[in-house]
Amino acid sequence: MEFDIAMPSEEDKFRQAYRTRVPGLDVRFMTKTGVIECQVRDISAGGFAFADEPRSYSNGQELVVDILLAKKLFLGDIKAKVMRVLDNGVIGCNFMEMDRRQEIKLDKLVLEVQKRLIELRKAKQEE
Repeated sequence: MEFDIAMPSEEDKFRQAYRTRVPGLDVRFMTKTGVIECQVRDISAGGFAFADEPRSYSNGQELVVDILLAKKLFLGDIKAKVMRVLDNGVIGCNFMEMDRRQEIKLDKLVLEVQKRLIELRKAKQEE
């Protein structure tokens, strides 16, 4: 009897949850030079990515962020850790130490977006 065991690649290890794009979702945080607000490129239950001008982000850097939906506070004072800084200006972060209420609220947002995407796909297939 033969079998293969596939080990996740380093790239796959970064993708531990469903990632989705949410229109109107921004992240805001303080830096040494002031408040930064950037559009969230994608978000999941485990983290988020945003694009920013080249600044001095580094792997392991910890941030305290506010997540804004339609410019209104959705989740506040969320601890996040920078996991990757790409050459194209995309910064990937993981959430840290979220309380249960914050986790539930974030999960509901991601699930609602997933539901809407499924509905759109079904509608396109029926056409």
